[in-house]
Amino acid sequence: MRLANPSDDIAKEKRRPTSRLNHRPNSKSKSSRRFAIAMAAALVASSLLLELTAEPTTHAAPNVQRSASNTSVQSNAVNSEKKLHYTAVEGAYYYTVALRSDGSVWTWGRNLLGELGVSENIRYRHTFSPIRVPELSNVIAISAAGGGINAAVQADGTVWEWGAGKLPSKVESINSAKDVVTGSLTVALLQNGTVWSWQRPTAQGSDSDLVRKPHAISGLKDVIQIGSVGLHGYALKKDGSVWTWNEPDQPGQVQSKPTKIKGVTDISSIKSIDTSLLALDKNGKVWGLDDTGKAFAFDYDFKVKKMDGNSQYILLLTTSGEVYSYGRSVNGKEGKVNHLSGITDISAGYYHSLALSSDGTVWGWGSDKYEEAGAPATSSGGMVYKPVQAKIGTDVYLNGDLFQSMYAAVETPKTVQLPIKAIATAIGAKFEIHQVEGSLNHYTLKYNNRTITIRPNETQYVITSADASEERVIQIPEPINNYSGATTVPFEVLRGLGLNVSWDSERAMLTIDDADKKDSGR
Repeated sequence: MRLANPSDDIAKEKRRPTSRLNHRPNSKSKSSRRFAIAMAAALVASSLLLELTAEPTTHAAPNVQRSASNTSVQSNAVNSEKKLHYTAVEGAYYYTVALRSDGSVWTWGRNLLGELGVSENIRYRHTFSPIRVPELSNVIAISAAGGGINAAVQADGTVWEWGAGKLPSKVESINSAKDVVTGSLTVALLQNGTVWSWQRPTAQGSDSDLVRKPHAISGLKDVIQIGSVGLHGYALKKDGSVWTWNEPDQPGQVQSKPTKIKGVTDISSIKSIDTSLLALDKNGKVWGLDDTGKAFAFDYDFKVKKMDGNSQYILLLTTSGEVYSYGRSVNGKEGKVNHLSGITDISAGYYHSLALSSDGTVWGWGSDKYEEAGAPATSSGGMVYKPVQAKIGTDVYLNGDLFQSMYAAVETPKTVQLPIKAIATAIGAKFEIHQVEGSLNHYTLKYNNRTITIRPNETQYVITSADASEERVIQIPEPINNYSGATTVPFEVLRGLGLNVSWDSERAMLTIDDADKKDSGR
């Protein structure tokens, strides 16, 4: 959603034109023109405000926090009889984070800088198939940042951070949180309505322990929602007032006291974007802040339920479940986003947008160069113009235990492809690649006195016994493949090893059992 300082992530990425005034609305209505003018003014003004107070641009540091983008949901008990679905989604800088109804967190998109938080040692370009974030369970709120920093709140009130090449780790001193917004400044909302915050380390060699130490924001209570923009914190109180404070950008400096923002009253929700704050009042009108901090209203012809955005564009969700995009929209078009209905939430990634429908499906559109929209690109230039549905994410269980790998299990129209090297290591099998005169010839998988031979591009494999007295040819739905740099095989191949393998699409669960090991308790 909010993406703080994308340049922190990757200075070498090509950027869109920086001018936010070149775009003009396609609609000829006065309302659209007024909205576009207000939007352009707000973006320029908010950028000026941020430039005056922003921290120096740095590369994301280990165990850092994310920017101002968050989604909070109520905890759900796992219901094995109900089909799994997503309950929240966050779009960041070329990747996506989503919360599933069983309290697990899933990510997809770019992983060049370790944004997905699935390994501290290995990077790969991208994945469109959701991969489960390790160490997290019973999650009730998520947040994702443009700098590759993500955070989650578990049902026990603990806050966890991951990304930028780091696996999830628990934030110290916080044990009763209900929501979190991550960024250069990370803000946590506690269950008693108070607020805590902490900063990520800068590149200037400052004391990271001092910079990162969580601390309470004195004077704030009865808070129901939080936000973070650069080193500015925001809080929405029960009475509809919005408060702000500034964190110091150098060790030893003192943070400012929270002050009430004038001109915004009767507010029902706030949303921090990478350069400013958006506020939604109880009448469905969206407000922004200019360079002096003065509030102004956006102009449009519908009632807004939720909003999101960044320095490039803004997304609006109406009370009727329709989505509108204004500014430098990710698909190049302003106005209503077609092919979406029954939408309950939205998220503005930097170059891709996301929507969550009432049935718990996630839809993505815009830039898809790293498959951050949730599926392979459908148009040239790595673009998705018509929203595509993201997969739900597949759990793999080996002999009753959850199997965690940095490579995803990939559901295809015909089967589920599994990262075979990792699976083989976990079950004690041996997977080998065989070459002839420097070229790939075939693969072998050995386990329990059986050897499976698979050749590239073939929809069959040959299984032989240890003494070669028996040889059979077995058909499979797809050839061996490669996803995100990992060699994958259809799960049906494992049955040739004498394993019990089953796929439950309703529960998004694939189980692999060795009856002999389970019976012996090994």
